[in-house]
Amino acid sequence: MKTEQIFQLMPERCLNRCNLTDVNSRNPQEATAPPYWINKAYRDTASLQPLLESIGVHPLAIEACLDPTPASLLAVYGKSLFIALPIHTAWDIENRTFLWIICLPRIIITIHEADIPALQQIIERYSDGMRFHGDNTSAILYQILDHVIDEDMMFTLKTRDVIDRLDQLLDDNFDKKLTEETLPLKRQLTRLAATFEDQLYCVSSLQTIDSESFSVSELHEYFRDAFLHLEHASRVMGRQLAHLSAIEHQYQLNLQDKTTDRLRLLTVTSTIFLPLTLITGIYGMNFQKMPELGWPYAYPAVVSLMLLLAVGMLWNFYRRGWFQ
Repeated sequence: MKTEQIFQLMPERCLNRCNLTDVNSRNPQEATAPPYWINKAYRDTASLQPLLESIGVHPLAIEACLDPTPASLLAVYGKSLFIALPIHTAWDIENRTFLWIICLPRIIITIHEADIPALQQIIERYSDGMRFHGDNTSAILYQILDHVIDEDMMFTLKTRDVIDRLDQLLDDNFDKKLTEETLPLKRQLTRLAATFEDQLYCVSSLQTIDSESFSVSELHEYFRDAFLHLEHASRVMGRQLAHLSAIEHQYQLNLQDKTTDRLRLLTVTSTIFLPLTLITGIYGMNFQKMPELGWPYAYPAVVSLMLLLAVGMLWNFYRRGWFQ
């Protein structure tokens, strides 16, 4: 992917590739100036500051872009609307990726470190015939948010499939595999849920902003749709977390049942052999005055007594439901 892509929003409401010279040759303050979109992928922040300063981005917005510890943010700095939007670019990433969006009166800038497939989809589609809902940067911003949200929603489908598979593992008693996958999945779900919460805050806040660099008046229904989409995503995350917690709870119950079964077996075995051991110990005493030692049927009689006692105790345990 190219590190810097610049497009002009044509009167036909589609994108046309241009360069930074075209942007600087027009005064963005002019009402007749066409909207531009600058998509910047960076590997180090040193290349960001000169570009943003040349376009006229507010110093506080530039400082927010250079912050080494980014966080979700939506703020207006002069004529610059700054958005730090958390996104997910891959299923197995440990940390969230941030997309910085800066809206100027006639320029929108997207800045990101990792490649974002959703942005490339917008570029390909709207450079090849598709039209934006408006002829301003707000229309471009809506498409960016909509595509990013849709991309993140795809991860909820993946989490649903993984949870269903874990549920099947629970039924099939694959205990080791279940424990190995549950905790990482829970962390991924928590990160994804936090991302949707921050995106929901961003979209809801945008509906209340009406500045020189951004206006939602013509696109209110579209942003409302994005808001409802995120609310649905948050509910889905809540249900999936609840489902995963139910699987964990059932797994713990299964472990308790197995432990109880083992203890029950040990208890039954110990209880049966305790009196048998006592009888064996008494009978094994080598005293001289034990009349049963001289009786020819003493040994089979004692063994029979022990067997009857063991069977009787087993029957008693069975009646009390110990083997259920």
